[in-house]
This record gives sequence, C-alpha cells and structure tokens, in this order.
Amino acid sequence: MIYSYFYPTCNLLKSQIAAIMAKQKLFFSFFVTLFLFSSVSFSQSYLTQNYSNAFRLSESGIITDARALSMGNAHTVLSDVYSATLLNPATLGLAKKFTISTSVGLNLYRNEAFFLNDSTESDKTETILNQFGLVMPLVSDTADNNIVISLGYNHSKDFNRSLKFSGFNTGSNSLVSDLTSLNNNIPRQLLLSYPDSANGEYLGDETILNGNLEQSGFILNEGGINHWSFGIAYEFAHNIFFGASINYNVGAYLSDRQYSEKDANNFYPDSVRTIGSDPLTAGFNSFQLNDIVDWAFNGYDIRFGVLYKFFNFISIGGSVKTPTHFTVEEKHFFNGKSEFQTGFTSEIDTVVDSKFSVASPYEFTAGAMVNLWIITGSAEVSFIDYTQMKFTDGLDLPKRTEINRNITEIYTQIFNLRGGAEFRLPFTGLSARAGFMYYPSPIADDPMEFDKKFLTAGLGIRSGEGAMEFNVTYVLGWWDIQSEEYGKSIPAVYQEVRSDNILASLTLRLD
Repeated sequence: MIYSYFYPTCNLLKSQIAAIMAKQKLFFSFFVTLFLFSSVSFSQSYLTQNYSNAFRLSESGIITDARALSMGNAHTVLSDVYSATLLNPATLGLAKKFTISTSVGLNLYRNEAFFLNDSTESDKTETILNQFGLVMPLVSDTADNNIVISLGYNHSKDFNRSLKFSGFNTGSNSLVSDLTSLNNNIPRQLLLSYPDSANGEYLGDETILNGNLEQSGFILNEGGINHWSFGIAYEFAHNIFFGASINYNVGAYLSDRQYSEKDANNFYPDSVRTIGSDPLTAGFNSFQLNDIVDWAFNGYDIRFGVLYKFFNFISIGGSVKTPTHFTVEEKHFFNGKSEFQTGFTSEIDTVVDSKFSVASPYEFTAGAMVNLWIITGSAEVSFIDYTQMKFTDGLDLPKRTEINRNITEIYTQIFNLRGGAEFRLPFTGLSARAGFMYYPSPIADDPMEFDKKFLTAGLGIRSGEGAMEFNVTYVLGWWDIQSEEYGKSIPAVYQEVRSDNILASLTLRLD
C-alpha cells in the first residue's frame, strides 16, 4: 500500500504540514491495519462478490457456429458439427464423416447511458476465434449403429461491455457519502471522512460531502468463457441417439471502473474543511477512484442429450446441463485520490487478493424440427431456475449465506425461447436462414424492456455432398439495464444496450 501526500511549497503551509504529519504517524500502523480490513470488506460487499457476479458466470453464452446462430441457436435436434457438443451431444450421432469446424466472430457493444437527466454514448468492439472443433465418427462392430466422438474449443460468451455516464447531482448523496456510511477506510485515508464518537465510543464515520457534485464514471469490461470439450454419441437404436459431453470451462474477466466526483460549482469553498482540524483539507476539489477487478477462473460441467429422428421429416430431443462449478481467483486493485484548493493531494493504492467458488443452476432444453423438402423449421425452449445459483466457498459463512439468500429473493425461473428456419435453393448449395432468441430477465418483476431480444439472419453455401460449407450470420440484440453499481443511494444509471455480432464459419467434411 502506498500512502502519500503532495503539498505546495508555500511558506504559509510548511509549519502546519510538519505538525500534521507527526500527528498522523502516531496512528499510522493502526490505519494500515484498519485500511486493509476495510478494503477486504469493501471489495466483497460494495463493488464485488455479490449476486450479480454469480449471474455473470451462470448466464449461458449464445456464440456457437454461424449456421446454428443464424437459426436462433435452435439446433438442439439439428447440429452434426462440433457445436452439438455444447447444444445437445446426442446430435453428434448424425455425423457420418470426419468433420473440422472453425469460426471467427466480431462483436460490437453499444450503450447509451442516462444519468441525472444527461445521456452518454459508448461502445466497445472485439474480434476473436470463436471455435475450433473435430467430429470423428466411429463405426461399431455391427455397422448398423453410429458412434461419434468430438473434441475442441468454443468461446461461447464474452464480457465485452462499455459504460460512460456523467451528470450534476443536486441531491444530498455521493459516492464518498456511500462509502462513509459503510465506515469504509478509503474516504478516511483520503481525508474525506472522519470518525465520530461520543463519550469515547466510536459511532461511525461522517463526511461533509453530501451532494452538489459533478459525478461521472467510465467502465470497461472484457474477457469471456471458453469451453474445452469432449463429447460422445451413440445410436442406441435406429434413429434413437444418446450423447454426453464433459466441458472444462476456463476464462478471464477484467473490469476497469473509474469514478470521479468534482465540486464544479464551488459548493465546498476554502472556508469549508473535510477534516475540521486540518487546514490542508480546506476547499474540496475532487475525488477519484479507480477500481479494477481481475478474475481468472475455471470450472467443469456435464451435458446429457437424447434425440429421436423420424426419417428426415421430424426430430425431437432435449438436453440437460449440470451445474457448472467455477473457482475464481480475484485480484482487486484500488487507487484513490483527493484534491483540495490548498494544493494538497492524498492518494491510496492497494491490492486485495481473494478466492471464491460459484455453482450455476441446472439447464433443461427441449426442441423439435420439421423438414419440408427445401425448408427446415426448428424451435426449442430452455428452463433455468436462477434461484439455484449460489456461492459455495471462499467467503465468510455469514457473508456467503447472506448473498445466497439475496439470490433466492431477487432472481426467478425463466424460459428461454429460440426458433429459426432455413430455406435451401435447390441444386445450388445456397441457403438463407433467419431466427430469434428471447431471454427473459432473471430478476423477478423486471419489466419486459430488460429482457434480451435477438434477431438473426445468415447465408450459407455448400459444395456437392457438403465436403466444404461456409456460413455467415449477423445477430442484432437489444435490451435495457438499470445499474446501481456506482452507489446504493445515488440515482441508478439507466442503459439502453445494442449488441451486434457477425460470425463466419467454415466446415470441412472429409471421407
């Protein structure tokens, strides 16, 4: 931890500085201990380790391959390429040739944020190799039933996010006052709050900074979840397939959050001190906090699937995904700074390491497909009970049970809907596709504006018997978010989000 003061060299302040610094040295070791304790508390209860982090890991990704995605990912009974490992491993049994699949994607995340009657736009892009997988049919001894295995990698979900907001808050609240209400030591170390006591008893921290500040934030998130998977499918009887896959999930998440509060209208002039006994704190200018969360995580899950195919006309099937058990190692960086009209500046800089575990809920999916010569239509539904996700390790038991109790009260059960259709132009190898995905908000009583909606469209071309197939798809998604991560007592940041994804896939089928 670095605890430093920068001050002007004016003669008026030189004598005061020596006295103040000497007084602070008496309590320095106490402050260090208290600061470290408060930083851990801060990182676990205010800006991290809460129910939203469990959902961040539990929410399923939508990125598979271009053909599946262009039909709204309604491929539970259709896919015969590597993506089946993650959708329904039973459909791997449809593969008749050694298959290589690869995909590359571009994501553009756009956000318009509304805060205190002001709006701010931001965006962030990402390009990534989404998939590389192999599917290998193995003929059984009877040669009547198909056995297929798969092996590969898929980047199904990204944390690509951007948020900017700013506005003048005429209310009686601020991030400093929020932190102070938690008796957090960050504003105290920055000389923005002070301990209050009566009859020698500590009552809590207080601050004079209670609003009338220019407030702003800039948040950039990146990272994603990658799956390394092995799958197997067996044709148990004619046109009846069973399958299973085991997935090792590994990824990273980086959130860089910068918050600022400034006295733009001189509401706290040099006649007002944040610490009454400290003349260096006269005339508050600004407070800045850079809060960086860095995750590295891994986990595992298993998916089981079944498929029944009635000739080439109708197929029905489903899958069950077991909870993913994630282990997260976190580094939480705090850098804070306060500035005053006297020229005095105070800074803090610390890192808190922690480790915790999260279990996602079960996921149940059922789907059907109808094929009418040159047109194929498919639809499916997934059921997820988000009240079942929970923190399983890494936090103090009272804190862990509190968060898990909040999860059961805040989240609910949802049905994700997906559908799509494919039109094949006869004798050309050309195809056109369209689809949709509708993912209700998992927060109980959220309005429909918070539900995630996606429209998909794509084109494909395949040669002869499908030895080479190229597909491209475009996905438009939109939803609203109401974020309270800037401060519990500060008006929420309302966001209108648009997500654009372009995905291109190449599939090779070899004899």
